[in-house]
This record gives sequence, C-alpha cells and structure tokens, in this order.
Amino acid sequence: MKITKHIIIICLIFSFSSCNKWLEIRPEDKFTKKQVYANTAGVMEILNGFYLKMGENALYGNHLTLTSMDVLAQRYAVKSDVSPFRNMSEYKFAEKNVKTVFADYWIKMYAIIANINDFVKTLPTVENGMTNDEKNILIAEAIGLRAFLHFDLLRIFGPIYSEENKTLDAIPYVTELSTTIRPFLNSELVISQILADIEKSNEFLQYDELRSKSNPLKLENHRFNYFALKALQARVHLWAGDRVNALSAAQEVIDAQDIFPWITHQAITSNGSNPDRKFMTEVIFSVFNKELYNIQRSTFDANLLESDLLATGAGNIINQIYENLESDYRFSYSWPYASTGVGYRTFVKYQDITDTKITSRFMVPLIRMSEMYYIAAESTYDETQALAYLNTVRQHRNILGEISDPTQFRNELTKEYLKEFYGEGQIWFYYKRNAMPSIFSVNTSNLKQDIPLNYYQPGIPDEELNGR
Repeated sequence: MKITKHIIIICLIFSFSSCNKWLEIRPEDKFTKKQVYANTAGVMEILNGFYLKMGENALYGNHLTLTSMDVLAQRYAVKSDVSPFRNMSEYKFAEKNVKTVFADYWIKMYAIIANINDFVKTLPTVENGMTNDEKNILIAEAIGLRAFLHFDLLRIFGPIYSEENKTLDAIPYVTELSTTIRPFLNSELVISQILADIEKSNEFLQYDELRSKSNPLKLENHRFNYFALKALQARVHLWAGDRVNALSAAQEVIDAQDIFPWITHQAITSNGSNPDRKFMTEVIFSVFNKELYNIQRSTFDANLLESDLLATGAGNIINQIYENLESDYRFSYSWPYASTGVGYRTFVKYQDITDTKITSRFMVPLIRMSEMYYIAAESTYDETQALAYLNTVRQHRNILGEISDPTQFRNELTKEYLKEFYGEGQIWFYYKRNAMPSIFSVNTSNLKQDIPLNYYQPGIPDEELNGR
C-alpha cells in the first residue's frame, strides 16, 4: 500500500489556523512539529484534528453514516436516473462517482491513521510540561482510534469474514509513518492487529474520566473513551465469530448503563424546539460535523425535488419497517409526515435545533448503547437471555409487548437493526457480517433485494492496487 507517500505532515493535512501561522514563521518540519507539541493545548489540537477529519462529509460526517452506506443497504428509494446516489444504489462500483466515494474512504482514513502514527511516536519524546500519565492517556486514545479506523476499513473493503475467506488478502495494517509500501494482510491477521491495538489502548484508556475520576485531562464522552474501546472490542470479536469474547465486552458496556442512560420521552418532546431525536444520552462515541444541517436540508428535506430527496417514497414503506408502531420513538419522531413539499414521511433525525449551545447539535452517533444489547443478544448461547436483551431495547423505544419465540430471534434482531440505525450506516455491516444473500429493500416491489456476496466487497482503489 502506498498511501503514506501522499502524507506530508500533520499541519498540511489538518489545516489548523495555528499550524498555518507556524508554517508562515518556520516552514521546516522539525521546528513546526516542535511548536505544535510545545504545550498541552497544541497536543490536544492535533488530537482534535483526528476527530475533525473523521467528521468530514467524505467520512463519518455524511457518507459513512447518513447517506452512502445506507443507500447501499437499500434504505432509501432511489428511483431517478439523475439522483447522485443512483449508481451506488445499483452497486455499480466501477462507475466514477462510486469509485470516488470509496477511494475517499481509503485515502482519507489511511491519512488519519498516518498522522495518528506520527502522534503516537512523537508525543512520548517531547518535553512540554505534560505528565507521563497525561501523555499515555492521549496515546491510548489515538491507538484506539487507529484500531477503530482499521476495523471499518476491513468492514468496507475486506472479504466477508469466514473460515474460508479469513486467509484472503484484505487491507494493510499501518502502525508506523513510513514511505515503505505496506503489505496487504489477510482478515485474520488484521483482526489480530486490531485486537492488539485495543489491548494497548486499554492499558491506559481504562483511566479515562468516564470510568475513573483520576483522569487529569477531563476528556468528554464524545471522544474515543474507554467504553467506546470496549464497544469496538465487542464489534471486532463478533465480526470474527468469537461470541464468547463479544458477549464479555458488550456486557461490560451494558453494565455502565448509568453513564449512558436510555433516552426519555421527556427529552424528546419536552425541549420544545430542541428535541433529542438522536438519543444522545445513549451515544458512546460520536463525531462532529459542522455541515450536518446543510446535509439534512440538501438530502432529506421534504421540499426537495424527489430526484434529490432520500426517503422511502410516496408509498411510505417506512411504515412497514416500523410495523406501523406509532409509539416507537424512532418512528414517530424521526419519520413524521411532511407538512409541506412531498407530503409523505421524511427523515428528520438530523434536523436543526434552536439552541446553538447544545453540545450534541452537530454530533453524528457512531456507537450507541443499544448496539451492545444487540451484540450481546446475538452472542449469548442462552435463548431466553438473548430475547431479554432484545426486549430491553424495545421497551426503551416504547414498544409494548415482548418477543417470546426464540425461533423468531434472527428475524426480530434484523428488524431491530433496520429500525435503530437509520442515518448511522450500521445495517450494511450487519448484512455483510451475516453474509445475507437477500435484504430488505425499499427499491423493489416485493421489498427484497438479492445481493451477490461479492457486492459486499467493493474494489480497492485502482491507485493502491497498481502500487502493489
């Protein structure tokens, strides 16, 4: 892999205003880096840059969450030939606009990884007044992000994980900033590298403030915190088919439920013009995108032309997804009937709120507590307990009645993923992990879309393959 040849230095990739000033004064790399790392504020600015880049439209601020990944999963009706998502919805991975989206995933995620690697190498070597404990927590956070990014690269570009496929080439795992071409590793080796990074991160991230008051840096839960690390660990183990360890990691997060409390009806409805439709109290990890509401207006607004609008169409197929359960918070508050424009139900989860001081206003959820219940449900060998995990989420979504038939578990779990993660990009990975040959689709008359399994593995960008 030759992506590192395109990486220059942190200040050139992450256009911090302070970095720009330093570059004007001293263009030499070594002096610029020295000034960047001169104090805690500068170090935190570098770390914040990783999150800002992750939150851009090309990555988790839009394509990996709100739009492209959900279009792949047939979540929205894409009928018009002029829709920018038409080729994506039809799995035309060779078309230029689709190739560009996936190339951006690859290039931008590896760029962030390259800068994380530089950060991990450099921070221990500088004297800037920070204690070793402060440095170690930030290094652990960065390594956790490195694992998170590699895992999503594997989920996107790697083959479906199975005994047959796990020895096939998947992606490179990059832990050093270098111009050396990195080899492609198979999925099994990538998983082992991710888990190794999780263990490295765990050594110090367990002291973050959400778990212990000893953290001297007072990091927010929007950052990659200890519980985000454990949630990632649960995801990784389940992806690799290790149900025992997936359950153990998910249960540790579930045991911290009081830190990430369930959304209440009052929080959604009693805040007037500031409803919490994203259920942010439950979010374990999220990213910031200052363009979030522009995306909402240009993609989901009911007053758009239907060719530009992502919704489930005039037939309101969304009603079937939520089984016409108006009581379900995810349905009634994220998919209301449009009072103007198209007139049918449209997606308003990311619609603007009035109070610009609310911290979560521009946040896009990447990991939430409900997923841990789903992972635990899928991982346990106790059928009764599996249904209990599933029913717990349903109860807190205001669904009356419990699922009691274990033979319906997989069907009900799939329906829960469909309901829970609109605009968060997770359902496509659920389909891929389970190698589903047919998925629910709002684009077909019978609401089923057959998926050749090779469609779950879009091509590696041409430039990378040519450099192998």
